[in-house]
Formats: sequence, C-alpha cells, structure tokens
Amino acid sequence: MSSTDLIALDSAFRCYPRGDSGCYLSPVRVLVLSHHALDPANRQKLRELAGNGWEITLATPGGDADMDGPIRLSPVAVTGSVELPDTLQYKPRALKRLLSDLRPALVHVELEPGTQGASTIVHEALKLEIPAVVFSWESLPKKRGYFEERRYRRTLSEVSGVIGGNRLAENILAEAAPNVPAMALPQQGIVAPPMLDRPSTEALTMATVGRLVPERGVDRLLRACGQLMGPWSLLVAGTGPEQESLEDLAQKLGLASRIRWLGPIARNEIMALWRDVDVIVSTSRSTETWVERHSTVVLEAMAHGVAPVVSNNGALPELVGEAGIVVSSDEELLIALQELVMDHERRALLGQAGRKRVLDYYVDAAIARTTSAYWHEVLARAHTGTPQSVAT
Repeated sequence: MSSTDLIALDSAFRCYPRGDSGCYLSPVRVLVLSHHALDPANRQKLRELAGNGWEITLATPGGDADMDGPIRLSPVAVTGSVELPDTLQYKPRALKRLLSDLRPALVHVELEPGTQGASTIVHEALKLEIPAVVFSWESLPKKRGYFEERRYRRTLSEVSGVIGGNRLAENILAEAAPNVPAMALPQQGIVAPPMLDRPSTEALTMATVGRLVPERGVDRLLRACGQLMGPWSLLVAGTGPEQESLEDLAQKLGLASRIRWLGPIARNEIMALWRDVDVIVSTSRSTETWVERHSTVVLEAMAHGVAPVVSNNGALPELVGEAGIVVSSDEELLIALQELVMDHERRALLGQAGRKRVLDYYVDAAIARTTSAYWHEVLARAHTGTPQSVAT
C-alpha cells in the first residue's frame, strides 16, 4: 500500500515519511513496559507523550486492563513480587501475544537490560522487526552473574536505542551498544510548583535533606559551616546511623545553636521547607559501590527558587548545570557558602536560574518533549538503517 493510500484511509491521521518511501501513521503506537509506572502517580510523562501525538499502551506487571486517561493499560502475567522488580519473571507467551496483537511502531522498555523481562521483550520485538529502546539507571559498572550478563549483552546487541537516567548510565549503555542513539534523561519529571513569595532576610538559611549516612557527606558541610563568617543557619532533614556522630561533630565545632535537626519528615513537610530556605546543599561523595544517580530533592528545591550548592558527584553536576554552584573540594565548598552568606543578590539570581532550568528540562512536559524527539530519531534510523540480526 502506498503512502497516498494510507493517507486516504483517514484524513484525521498524518503520514510520517520513512526512508523506504512508506510511512507510519500519527498517532504512532508505542508499547511501554514499566514496573515503575504501575503506580498511577508515575504516569504523567506518559500522559504528556499521549498529548504530543503518541498512542501509548502501558504494560505493567499485574494490575487491571483499563484506560488511564489517554493511556491504555495492559497488564502482563509475571511470577515474583513487584516489590523486587529486577527479579520478576515475565511470562514470555504473554509478551509475545501483546506484541503480536498490538503491533506497535516502537517498544520502550523501562527495565534494566539484564533482567528477564527486558531481554525477552526486546528479543521478541526484533523478531517482528519492531525497534526497541531500553532505559537504565545503572550508574556504576556492575558485576553480573552468568545468566544476567548473557541477557544484558543480548539485550543491548538487539536494541535500537538506549536511555540512561544520567550521563554515567548513558555512557555505560553506549559502551555496550555503540551503534545506536544514546541519551541521558531521567525516568520522569517533577511537578512544577508556583513561584514562592520568598521573605527577604540577611541571614543565609541552608538545608540538607536525606538519609544520614557517610556517602551523603554531611560531615563535609558541617566542617565548612564551622569556618563561615556572618549570619547563617542550617536545617538537617533526615535520620540515619550517622546522626549521633554528626550531632557530636556539630557540638565540637560550636555549631549547635545554628543547626536544627528535623529528623525524618514527610514529603509534604519537605515541600513546606523551601519557602524559608535560601540554599539546598548536597555534598555527596562517591564510593566503589554507590554514586548519586539522581536527586529529586535538589530538583524540587530548585523549582521553588532555592539556590543549589552540590558536590562534583554522580548526576548532581548535570542536574544543576550553570544554575548553581558545583564544588570539587572542601575548600571550594567553604568558598561557595561564604560567598552566599555575604551576597544576598547572588542567592536570588541562582534561585531564579535554578527554577528556570527545572521548568526547561526537568518537569514531565519537558521530559516528554525530549523523549518524543528521541523516539522520532530512533524510528527514523530504524526505517532507514540496516536491520539488526536476531542474536542466538
């Protein structure tokens, strides 16, 4: 059937040209396989994609066949617990039947490439000549068992595109799949809050939020605070095994009167903090087994106009970009905080820049726009490039 014939089928559809002189219709059908989106609160990116002209079918482990607004829900039979998503075993026949019945133009897999579910659906999609994209959060090289490593390599030899949740993850994927489009993009965005009417005060109010463990580097922040000159205070939200030693350190540094230990607080309480906070500080440090792969807290603070100061660790620098201060040493941390203690206008400018960066890149609508452009690139390459062979 020619592209002219296809257009004539329904004038409400648009025909997107392919390299083989054929076309695929808009809205383009995409199958998304994701345990993350089993929670309806995690589907806003998919709703935005549907609004951008994609026909989205969401396959999840379990759940009910239904519609969630513009998203068609299609549960897949699995064995195992959804609380341990990487150990789930997807029924191969269910995935094959879903692909055969739906015949999507593209498959988007939000499962780690070494899992059984990702390996199975990518392999079956390739048999049907359906391009597949795989998303991964793995931000450090991982030692896998024999079967997981075999699935990982096969999956990444058969995909048409890879997305890492950050640049570290993208680089790991691109090394294993060097001949397909690769990009870094978080799995989902955040909800854009209204701009806060922030009180103007001379004293700098800082906050750090997260579990109090050595990797979070709160000790670095306390030592820097011990050398600050001028009016400042610090809110510490969270608890953990390091809390007692950190409180002792604050006492030894003479900081006890300037620090409020908030303990574990609920999400809505964290959101309420930002009106009275000038700077969010994240001083994480990498280890051989852990890296800061993302920080929703930093992004949400930025969205509220809070200036970010972060360490040069994991994904933090790419989240902040030019809209905050990235430090690579304890000395740089002290200099950055001292500058913000003394310069009220600098805090405000960084807060404005941070909010703009989040609205431009990290809300769900922005994540969806970038995903949409990437899907178009993958489809264009899949229809003009040399088909991949099915691995054995």
